[in-house]
Amino acid sequence: MADFDFDAWSNLARRSPAAYFRARERAIDRMIASHPPAEADRLREFQSQIDSVRALAGSPIKATRELVGMIEDRLEAMRSRVRALHRNTDELEALRQRLLLPPPDGSDSDHPG
Repeated sequence: MADFDFDAWSNLARRSPAAYFRARERAIDRMIASHPPAEADRLREFQSQIDSVRALAGSPIKATRELVGMIEDRLEAMRSRVRALHRNTDELEALRQRLLLPPPDGSDSDHPG
């Protein structure tokens, strides 16, 4: 994104909307193609959803609101997954501790005394 020139893109959109959309599609395709295949597939699907929202929204502000909502939903799903991973990690750590620590009474049931 460091080489993104907002003014150039804005000028292109004003001068030639068709050229703007062709250039936009090429730029998006290049970005997606720079990722591993499985990731690129997910990015293509996500871009398709974005394009559909934009096409059906009726106005740029409606599209923006819908896209923000879509991104919030994805972020919430990721937060839920992270919480589940933390719970699983805590459970695994508790299990590890139980397996590594001797029983509370100090006896070792595997070895007769």
